[in-house]
Amino acid sequence: MLFRSWDIAGDDPGEHAVIPILIRTVEHEYPKLHVVNTSMSLAEQNDKLPLAFASGSSAPDVSQTNEGLQNQGRLVTDGELLPLEPYNKLYGWFKKVGALPLQYNSLPSSGKTFGSGSVYGVPETGTVVGIFYNRAVLSSVGATPPTNWATFVNDMALLRKHGKTAMSYAGGQPTAYQPVHMLYTIANHYVPAATSNAFVFHRGKSPSINIPGYVQAAATFAAWTKDGYFPAGYQGLSDVQALNLFDQGKTGFFLEGNWYTSSVQSALGSKAGFWVPPVVTGGPGEGWSIPSKAPDPNAGAEIINTLLSPTIQDALLKNGDVPAVTPSAQALAAASPLLRSAAAGWSSSVHSGNLVPYLDYATPNFLNQEMAGIQELQGGRISPSALMQSLQSDYTTYWSGQG
Repeated sequence: MLFRSWDIAGDDPGEHAVIPILIRTVEHEYPKLHVVNTSMSLAEQNDKLPLAFASGSSAPDVSQTNEGLQNQGRLVTDGELLPLEPYNKLYGWFKKVGALPLQYNSLPSSGKTFGSGSVYGVPETGTVVGIFYNRAVLSSVGATPPTNWATFVNDMALLRKHGKTAMSYAGGQPTAYQPVHMLYTIANHYVPAATSNAFVFHRGKSPSINIPGYVQAAATFAAWTKDGYFPAGYQGLSDVQALNLFDQGKTGFFLEGNWYTSSVQSALGSKAGFWVPPVVTGGPGEGWSIPSKAPDPNAGAEIINTLLSPTIQDALLKNGDVPAVTPSAQALAAASPLLRSAAAGWSSSVHSGNLVPYLDYATPNFLNQEMAGIQELQGGRISPSALMQSLQSDYTTYWSGQG
């Protein structure tokens, strides 16, 4: 039996390294299956999947799908994905992963809202946006590794006072969305996780980003910019240039996702650390979905089940990813210190309810408006309250049209 699997591991070296292990494991356990995998970029996936899933002759048995209204939501609206509750009854996936990560892959059959309804994808990995730090740079100014927000803010002030660049930061293009990740992380200090979740998943009465906590976060972001915490010329720097500044020991901090742990660990070794704040922005990796017209949906379910097995979850950690399922103590002990911190932060936030979605999931246009608005904020051309009013206006307009 031929089993076709599509994934976007090309965007993630850790997942890419695990795919051969997955194939060997599946074919050993199910000798009648022959797995053929196709990796593609996220852009290719978003472009090709809707058409491919529309036909039984071109649909794979399983595929990663990008969560959110404009991607997975589109496939659900067109009836191209199977709800996974029947398979969960057989395999118990949902309990392994946890309810909070599954919200990202949950939609009603209309595909027009997000965060509730049936589950259409099961993730194999998790991500958290934390704060990398350089112990040697901090020590040089009498600062200590952050374990709380007050220490972190004080450290940046000390670095600036001693003429050092506090935070490696890029606001140019192409950039790995560092401006929004910076805003989200600051906001998590001022806004409870439940409030942010209600906003992204559109729950409760009149969810809003135009509230004091978010305005304070934007004001803090503007103040850090004015105080010179970021590199000179940050407006034209790319994400790679920001990473290089930190890896070269030229800054004290680098705020970004755990997907940079391998690069940072290789460059700085024991000098590097990774702090995950108590309330953290993040989410599951791409969910694995079964197309409605999959030639063999049961085979697709088998691969999802294998992905959540200790063999694959531990292999993901070994190859630089945070596994969605809490890994074994042995696997954690063998991981790099940075990755152990990231995995612990993921597990803690999932179980405590302090995992906050990327706010740009809130509407299809939110990210573009947010990135442009942050540029205006840092340039002093828009106030913190005006930025939040603008984002809320986009949010209200979108949701008022969803019925």
